[in-house]
Amino acid sequence: MDGFNAFKNENTSYENENLNQGSQDEVKWFTDDFEQAAKNRVPDSHALSIYRPKEKGKFKKFLKRPAVTAIVSSVLTCAICMSAFAIAFKPQTVERPYFVTENGASADTTLVASTQNLEQATGSVLTVPEIYDKTALAVVSIVCQSSASSAYVQGATATSSGSGIVITEDGYIATNNHVIEGASVITVRTLAGQTFDAKVIGSDSRTDLAVLKVEPEDKLIFAELGDSSELKVGELAVAIGNPLREELAGTLTVGVISAINRNMVIDGKQMTMLQTDAAINPGNSGGALLNSKGQVIGINTAKSYGEEIEGLGFAIPINEAKPIINSLIKDGYVTGRPLIGIVGIDVTEEIAKVNDLVVGVYVRDVSQFSAAERAGIKVGDVITSFDGKKVLSIDELNKFRDEHKAGDTVKVELNRSGQKLTVDLTLLEEKPQAESTQQQQQQQPQQQIPRQITPSDLFKWFGW
Repeated sequence: MDGFNAFKNENTSYENENLNQGSQDEVKWFTDDFEQAAKNRVPDSHALSIYRPKEKGKFKKFLKRPAVTAIVSSVLTCAICMSAFAIAFKPQTVERPYFVTENGASADTTLVASTQNLEQATGSVLTVPEIYDKTALAVVSIVCQSSASSAYVQGATATSSGSGIVITEDGYIATNNHVIEGASVITVRTLAGQTFDAKVIGSDSRTDLAVLKVEPEDKLIFAELGDSSELKVGELAVAIGNPLREELAGTLTVGVISAINRNMVIDGKQMTMLQTDAAINPGNSGGALLNSKGQVIGINTAKSYGEEIEGLGFAIPINEAKPIINSLIKDGYVTGRPLIGIVGIDVTEEIAKVNDLVVGVYVRDVSQFSAAERAGIKVGDVITSFDGKKVLSIDELNKFRDEHKAGDTVKVELNRSGQKLTVDLTLLEEKPQAESTQQQQQQQPQQQIPRQITPSDLFKWFGW
């Protein structure tokens, strides 16, 4: 106890000594003495607000999250790819060719391109809408009225419709012969709202082509004719016409060229056709079949239809049609076409056995003043050879005939009542009046032979 009291007294004296000294000098506190340091704190009135920065690294931690990293990576990748695509594939501006040439004017300003002169783009590959813009106004509706009188109804008229193609600015229109055949009144209407009375300049039933003429006050939009010899199977094919009725005028359908140079018999006529799967319907006859440049490469003519048949449409190649159209415009008929002047029947082996004849073409009728009559060919003769080539059918005879021109002389072998004869036949030029007389030398089989259905029975004309 005495030791402890001595230590306490010593400390007390030490503190008193320091306090006495503090009256003269500033009191020094130990930094670890909280109680004494608190006593020496700064007053609230003089305190300063000290900014304490937030914890660093939160944004980096946010970016390191897997979902955020995936989103940012995707956005950056898309931006880089789109930038590269935009640089590598610059959009190509195509000048749209239009029907208006330096000799023609547009009747519908809504279809006129507003950028550059579209005439300069003629021949370039177009989109389907551009093809329509280029040619739609050049495809017209043809409405025909014909007499429908009968023994019970007098003065009645029938109305039919088809399509046509304006081929010149002054109003020449190409169409099918079956569209206007037998019509007494023909009216042409354009998509621009124009209506014209039309007259027939010429028609040809063998090729099923006809040319009409209207008298416009202003120049008409006309179509550009292409080259069907350059076509390849699989190329784009666009059909424009007025299917079914006039209210559907200007209808466009799209397909491809399915086949070229199809040799087929349609309504007893041997024809070379283009085949397409572009939808062709009644009323499309005479309308345009177009290529990817908006050029006319065919005149829509026929289709095959049935429950199990789809996509079989046929058009006359424009290269086949051009000379016929030009001849019809110039002369009103196809000039230089050779004519024999008979109506014949195919004599098959079966018919020959039954009727004691030879195989060939039986002469059923001979036209007056024709080449056949002048050569001495008579009814009942059987033509067995033409220009040294064996003849088995009317189709073969017509084919051999068309290899010549009017004025040519060929040797024809006949069988007359079992006797062989050879005559010299000088082909004459076919004229419209002679054409109606000899009726295209159509095949007429005898009644005792059952008639078989042929592929040509599937094809029908579209005129109503």
